[in-house]
Amino acid sequence: MNHTGDTREKHDAVAAFVSQRGYRLATCTIDNSDFLFNAAYLRILANKDEVSAQKLRAEYLAYTSTEIEYYAALNKQVFGYEPPEVMLLHDNRLNADVIEQVLEIFEKKQYRFVSLDKAQDDAAYQTPDTYITKFGPMWGYRWADARKVKVNGAMEPDPPKWISEYGKGNTK
Repeated sequence: MNHTGDTREKHDAVAAFVSQRGYRLATCTIDNSDFLFNAAYLRILANKDEVSAQKLRAEYLAYTSTEIEYYAALNKQVFGYEPPEVMLLHDNRLNADVIEQVLEIFEKKQYRFVSLDKAQDDAAYQTPDTYITKFGPMWGYRWADARKVKVNGAMEPDPPKWISEYGKGNTK
């Protein structure tokens, strides 16, 4: 979950482990909590509730659009321009069912698709990862910390409450 260590020692050990094996982190700049939506989606599908499934898909796409805008603005605040974005999407049933619509959201926002290598060639991705935390925030927050740019993470929208509740089995 984007976690790179809650102490300097753990952070550096993870970095060394990855580097020694010829890997590099695929920095993620946009997150849409798809794992939360998918947990609810799987329960809805198991209950054969197509009305709720349609509602969830619509809310997921709306939330995804909102998160793209949020992270684009955050990254622009940090760098003064919007670097190429890398969205974290998990391989799950929900994304399989709506991937075309997710891609259309990016197209409507006039993004163009490039390889991960091309995106990470941008200078923003050369910012050293020095962020130590027990959490795994998206890179915009890490970059803000490294560049001493004050950002307000409380401004990031949360997924609809019913999504996380339904995913936990609370279907009131």
